[in-house]
Amino acid sequence: MPAGQLVAPSQSEEAFVLHALQSSALRVDGRRLAQSRPLNIRFGEQLGWCEVSLGKTIAIASVDASIVPPRDDRPYEGIININTDVTPMAGMEYDAGGVAGATESREREALFDRMMERALRYTEAVDREALCIVAGKKVWCINLTMHLLSDEGAAIDAAVLASMVALRHFRRPDVTIADGEVIVHSTEDRVPVPLAYHHMPLSVTFAVFLLRPVNEKDRSMLLSQSRSIDSQVVMENDDGVSEIPVAVLDPSLLEQSLAHTSMTFILNAQREVCVLDKAGGAPLPYQTILTLLNDAAKHISHLVDIVEKSLARDASTRVLSVV
Repeated sequence: MPAGQLVAPSQSEEAFVLHALQSSALRVDGRRLAQSRPLNIRFGEQLGWCEVSLGKTIAIASVDASIVPPRDDRPYEGIININTDVTPMAGMEYDAGGVAGATESREREALFDRMMERALRYTEAVDREALCIVAGKKVWCINLTMHLLSDEGAAIDAAVLASMVALRHFRRPDVTIADGEVIVHSTEDRVPVPLAYHHMPLSVTFAVFLLRPVNEKDRSMLLSQSRSIDSQVVMENDDGVSEIPVAVLDPSLLEQSLAHTSMTFILNAQREVCVLDKAGGAPLPYQTILTLLNDAAKHISHLVDIVEKSLARDASTRVLSVV
């Protein structure tokens, strides 16, 4: 398989995954349809460093800050730079060295970068006006670097989560202004200051399979698993064959490869939809999309609770006060 191209699952893998979903609503790793993989959040010694493991998908985010002049068109706002580092370490499909797969690899990275921008910058998660030191002269520039170490499915979910937790975990130095000069205080003199943020958007991805019932028993079981708002969503393809959409939360790389389409929702704890992304694939009825949106909002509440507990647990082990 040329570098830069995603390795297609074998026919036996495809048949096994689809048969397990259709016959018993099970996934190859033993999870239920609405069950995510184990989530682990780990902090480093430096404030603003975070590693998120979502199953075997691993993302690391780090944050630092510097004082720079503001943009001419935004004199009262700070600057947020988002840098993503997706290397072949994350997966062979990200290797742009191969001639045959170079275009696919670059497109895959560009789509990943675009989703990170939409999730973190365009949602106005961080209060950029609070980063202003002297209007028109000095502002804070927050540099967020996200490294995707391993992509085993739902990489954007792990990357957004790691980035937001790193931003919440970060503390910038305190500053004062004396005689027009900006004085940056060390952490030994003053307690560093957390960033001000408006909300905390997080990402949830679903892989959707269009399964064909063989008999009435399969039809009833699949309709119960589709969990649409009217429980009667049945689609017909071009050949007139009935298909029922069944979604799985937090798909693995194998499930993403085999799914007929996928949906990514970026929401906050207030159930506000920040980003809704469906990058191609089969069409879905609105009932299914609304159901997935409701499931995503519930899962976001669970993730926010985990994040808050992780931050509180880490804060209890650090001494940030000045003696």
